Formats: sequence, structure tokens, C-alpha cells
Amino acid sequence: MSGDDADAVDVDPEMFQRGLDALEAAESSLEQLGEEIHELDTGLTHSDTVALLYGRANSLNKTEIRDAFDTLEDVRSKQTRTLLKRLLADQSAELNLKEADAFLDELDRLTRRYGEGSA
Repeated sequence: MSGDDADAVDVDPEMFQRGLDALEAAESSLEQLGEEIHELDTGLTHSDTVALLYGRANSLNKTEIRDAFDTLEDVRSKQTRTLLKRLLADQSAELNLKEADAFLDELDRLTRRYGEGSA
């Protein structure tokens, strides 16, 4: 960390709270999505479903369909924090998974220290 990085940073409390609120909303959405996907059951085998989707008039190829199923399986099996970390890393050119995890750890620490809604 350079000397400039260690300097105090002014954070707009309202902007910080909006960021926390957005993360909470994303976490809630991911939890709901995971629950809904867990309940999803087509009654078909995985390969039959891929073939059915591929045969329909759409622009999906089999690789894209399989990748989508892999993502759905990840949503079923992963914890919300892991999904949130992946979402942050995917959406930010600046954060890799380790940095996204550190970011979430720091937000948790700040939330515990200053409490929700006190910003």
C-alpha cells in the first residue's frame, strides 16, 4: 500500500448508506433467486432439458445453455456471500475475487462499528 493509499478518505455518509442498501438488496435478491431455483423442477433430465431448449426457436447454443445451467447450479449450492463476491468482481474491472472479499469484510467491519442507519 502506498503512502497515498493510507491517507484518510472522506466518505459521503449518504453515499455510503446507499451503497450498503444496494448490497443488502442484492443479497436479498440472490437469496430469493436461490430459493426459487431450488424449487424449480422441470421433470426432465439435464440433457433432455438442454436438448429441448436448444431445439426451440431461440439464439442459444448448447454451450450457452450448459453454462447457464452451471450458473444455476452455482446459485443453488453457493452461499449468498460467495455469490455477492462474484457479482462484485464480475461487475467491477477493478476488483478480483480476493479484493471483492476484502471489500465485503471491510463493509461488514464498518457496519458493525458504526451500525446500520447511523451513517
